[in-house]
Amino acid sequence: MVNKNSAEYIEELENKIVDLSLKLKGKSNQLKNIENENYERIRKLVHNLKNPIGIAYSFSEMIAESSEKISKEKLEKYTDIIQKSTDFSIEILNALASLNRLKSPKFKLNYQNSNYCEYITNVVNKFKTEKDNRDISIEMNVPKNSVFLSFDINEISHVIDNILSNAMRFSSNSPTVSIAVIETEKTVETIITDQGIGISESDLHHVFDEFWVVNTYSENNNKCVGLGLAIAKIIVNYHNGEIKASSSLGKGTAFSFTLPKV
Repeated sequence: MVNKNSAEYIEELENKIVDLSLKLKGKSNQLKNIENENYERIRKLVHNLKNPIGIAYSFSEMIAESSEKISKEKLEKYTDIIQKSTDFSIEILNALASLNRLKSPKFKLNYQNSNYCEYITNVVNKFKTEKDNRDISIEMNVPKNSVFLSFDINEISHVIDNILSNAMRFSSNSPTVSIAVIETEKTVETIITDQGIGISESDLHHVFDEFWVVNTYSENNNKCVGLGLAIAKIIVNYHNGEIKASSSLGKGTAFSFTLPKV
């Protein structure tokens, strides 16, 4: 007959085995999700790269086959097409490299304590040349007092860059892009609002998906990669913050993200 202590010991072992089995099943499901995610990412990458690489190859072949007969005007046109196609391909690969860096198990945020209002002003000032060339006005509404926050300065700049770049890409007719910083007791919220083409209600919940774009081409005819907002969401989530979008088709879009005060 099994004594009481032995019975308790066996029951404890059985519970541990069940617990380990559940954990193993959870890890197995997690691994399958990662495999599916990577498969979809590679599939979409190949799909997005086939066209620009094919175009660059075709036009370079045309130049090579008729190098002696081709006119200067055609040569300039063909080389411009090749350059735009290769630039887009490189942009996709750079964005994918950033995405993979963020998803690496070794990735860690580098927190620094900084005056957020001063910081975001400096980040926005980097867009001065682009906004001047496209006649875009940027209005900033930030607290007059210093708002100190602990965050990864380099990574949050990617978030602001990606949202602000989209706001400028899909704006036309001398629009205004507004940036507001709102401090609450527990968070700091940044809201970037444009007067661009907007996003339909049915498309809005896809904006943070990888390789998803509302329009293939922006207002200045640049092809869109569709990874910037996915990257922005990952970075904000790593900060234990929240990012969301609201939009009205034909009237503009607002992206907001909150960072918690530590």
